[in-house]
Amino acid sequence: MDELFDLLPDAVIVVGPDRAIEDLNGQAERLTGWSRADAIGKPYGDVCRLRDAAGSLVHEELDPFAVAPRLSHGSPERHYMLYRADGSERPVTLRATFVRDDAGAIVRVIAALRDGSRRHLSERSAYDLIATLAHDLRSPLTSVKGFTSTMRRNWERFTDEQKLHMLTTIDWDADRMNRLLKDLLDLSRLEAGRLEVKKQVLDLAELATQVAERIDMDAKNHAITSTFPEPFPKVVADPGKVEQVLVNLVENAVRHADPGPIAVTGEADDERVTVRVADAGPGIAARHVPYVFTKFYRKGTGERHSSGTGLGLYICKGIIEAHGGEIAIERTDPSGTVFAFWLPAGDGEG
Repeated sequence: MDELFDLLPDAVIVVGPDRAIEDLNGQAERLTGWSRADAIGKPYGDVCRLRDAAGSLVHEELDPFAVAPRLSHGSPERHYMLYRADGSERPVTLRATFVRDDAGAIVRVIAALRDGSRRHLSERSAYDLIATLAHDLRSPLTSVKGFTSTMRRNWERFTDEQKLHMLTTIDWDADRMNRLLKDLLDLSRLEAGRLEVKKQVLDLAELATQVAERIDMDAKNHAITSTFPEPFPKVVADPGKVEQVLVNLVENAVRHADPGPIAVTGEADDERVTVRVADAGPGIAARHVPYVFTKFYRKGTGERHSSGTGLGLYICKGIIEAHGGEIAIERTDPSGTVFAFWLPAGDGEG
């Protein structure tokens, strides 16, 4: 039974009628930081110190016997911050079950705690995402609203060149908003395992060149080039999805890299085709590299913090893997970062 007790996935603390710890399992030792030898016999409130969302120490809930008369079987699940033995804190959920004798008196309380760190981080990421989306949508919306209102009120006063500039800006900002919404849709499809790819024969070299030339027009501090050997084999892939990957990688380089060249290059062999996007530095800190393709990653290169949803590279990974390919950071150091993705060769014409 002791072995089974320790195999339980939740932290379990057994409290006797004297409000002292009678036993706790291995998960409870790990979660609270108290060893079984040190915890047994200690008051429950010493081992399980909690504070609520307002930051106040929880008093009534520290003593499960105090709430027992009002509840028949146990307390509902509640969320707290747990003070661990080493002084650190950990988000937890707590539920207490009451064991009563034939007369209805409580003879034991079983407190089950679950580590809420992942849930806490997930909620925090969700809140951060909402705040980021609100900020990133407000900026282009303000621009679109401002220019359209100005043009509507003063149409005759503007030259054709001024009108073209404002309409171009409106079109660009509308594309920004569309990309943000597209990221959210793709995220929901990836999470549900329903990302659709509509494959067709694709000239990858031509697509990469078009993306590089389009972004280069607005990249004031970078010279973006695209170099592919000729002839370069075509692949069977979803043009829109692959373009989304290319745009994301090149725009990331523009956003994060030092001023200088950004090179989009291609390579092919009998088994796969490779596309690389290389910038001129400053590189990604080693401790951040493992998280680059995870959701909500928004650390910039060279310790700089980045704006954005933190979904772009996560979605890129999902798109490339949906094509049977791979994507990775091939190299990163102070001289620059190289992102690369590989797609299966063959089945294309030419």
